[in-house]
Amino acid sequence: MMLLSVALGHHDANMAYCDGPQVRYIKFERVKQIKRFGFQGLQGWQEDVRSIWGLDVGAFDDVALGFDPGALPDDLKKHLSHLALHRLAFDQSKAERLAPALCDYLGLRQAWLVSHHYSHALSTWMQAPQPDVQIVIDGLGDGRPWSVYRGDKLVAMGHIQNGSIGWGMRDAGKLLGIKFGHYNDIAGKLMGLQSYGRIDTRYLAWLQRFDFLQLKEVWSYRHWRAYKQDALLAQLTALDWAATVHERMAELLLDFFKQFAHPTEVVAYSGGVAQNVIWNARLKAHFPKLVIAPHACDEGLSLGGLEWLRCQHGASALSLPDFPYDQSDTGVAAPGDDTVRQVAQWLAQGKIVGWYQGRGEIGPRALGHRSILMDPRLQNGRALVNAIKQRENYRPFGASVLSERFDDYFLGDQDAFMLLASTVRSAQFAAITHVDGSCRVQSVGPECAALRRLLLQFDALTGCPVLLNTSLNLAGKPIAATPESARQLFAQSPMDVMVIGDELLIKGSC
Repeated sequence: MMLLSVALGHHDANMAYCDGPQVRYIKFERVKQIKRFGFQGLQGWQEDVRSIWGLDVGAFDDVALGFDPGALPDDLKKHLSHLALHRLAFDQSKAERLAPALCDYLGLRQAWLVSHHYSHALSTWMQAPQPDVQIVIDGLGDGRPWSVYRGDKLVAMGHIQNGSIGWGMRDAGKLLGIKFGHYNDIAGKLMGLQSYGRIDTRYLAWLQRFDFLQLKEVWSYRHWRAYKQDALLAQLTALDWAATVHERMAELLLDFFKQFAHPTEVVAYSGGVAQNVIWNARLKAHFPKLVIAPHACDEGLSLGGLEWLRCQHGASALSLPDFPYDQSDTGVAAPGDDTVRQVAQWLAQGKIVGWYQGRGEIGPRALGHRSILMDPRLQNGRALVNAIKQRENYRPFGASVLSERFDDYFLGDQDAFMLLASTVRSAQFAAITHVDGSCRVQSVGPECAALRRLLLQFDALTGCPVLLNTSLNLAGKPIAATPESARQLFAQSPMDVMVIGDELLIKGSC
């Protein structure tokens, strides 16, 4: 049975299909090379199915879709009733079958509009097939900012009139003057910027009056202005406000999780807020079986929608055998030993290396297949990589470390997907140490074979099993998805080396 799932959002659009158990997946921004690419209407993606996978959309037996009903042409909106949307919003259904007129418009045999939050909740199937609890927290989906599921039952949900963590972070970032190409970039930038502020313990205590059901009040800047008793003073200390509210949210999130889950349970956590590595580390310390997918944000929606279809049809369990390296972008063969040895030598000499191997990672983090790599001990390393990335100096860089050596250099829980903040133990790692002493770290095991081989060789040369690892892109651009896009990036930046499989592009004195 051929099943297709497409998340047709205004940003981070993606799709996945299966013909049997094995799944194919693509995030549209990779092939379009437009950051956070989304569809303004409901047409155009059908041709992408043909060009990427060589399939006609009419060949699929069933299709799950996620889209904004407002994107429908006016003459077709009558075919998606307010009652159907109400059922989705209040979990009276997980999906609504689309009328024949809508299927004809989309060129499909049959299709469903699937719940946004339930698609998030199901999207961790490759890591946690049967979690005890599924918690979804984002800006807004299905008309609500958060949802809690046990099995297929919604046991609690938020109301947007009470506020949203995602929207709160967005508005806080705008207030602080964060520059952005897309509003969804703000929260990630705020996570790094707030660390430069000072937590005001008196204001933190004052915020105790608000609980998780009062998110709008927690994120309200007017409370800070009243607390400082002067608008100018409040403005001049706004970064302290952001740091204090961020700390209060960490406390509230932990209390919230404790309401709905026990520390012994498997908790699947998704939604855009699940990308906050600082809060995630706090949660992981209390919930050791916490599962967060690298695609926790909206780019995982098609994977959740596909799982809903699979369950609907009673099909075999889905499979992503190379997860998370399963983008349907242009893959290359693994590098040979001579290439790995040569690249390790260049890194040991302080060179900055672009690294394009295998297929791309699912999710926004570079996990060793689409990476820019550097020796983390370089004292001017941050400036060198920022010159390449063309991004704000206040933002932190991630790192990759051999899994068996993690505890020698970092304090915290290990994670293969760079979703937890860890404390850096060594003062020699200035390039990867954020102002608060933290780093988001990828623990590299056998599943990332090429990067692991490189780390082993670099360790043999230098005694250091750690590399700075940031995504293979420039600011405002998506991660490279073809060898040609990697070559263009190399030509446009002061990077020293680009490695594409065994192909070596070299500048300067290398």
